Amino acid sequence: MHIILTGATGNVGAPALTYCLQSPIVTQLSILSRRTFPLPEGTSSDKARIIVHSDFSSYPDELLSELKGAQGCIWAQGISQSEVSKA
Repeated sequence: MHIILTGATGNVGAPALTYCLQSPIVTQLSILSRRTFPLPEGTSSDKARIIVHSDFSSYPDELLSELKGAQGCIWAQGISQSEVSKA
């Protein structure tokens, strides 16, 4: 199964990333990230591909073709709690 994951370095996304990398059900993992990062130690990177994408309001045709055929998406993207105003 091909899964798309966003927010892979955050509080929710990091455990989802580890789960997907360890799961035999997930055969391909496309990680949309604002920056590159190392995958967790002890996990296989054979099925993971980090795609650096900084503008999550726009998805060019080239990117969409890379994600084509995915059966699921885990959207865990957000911003740091320290960047949210009290209001």
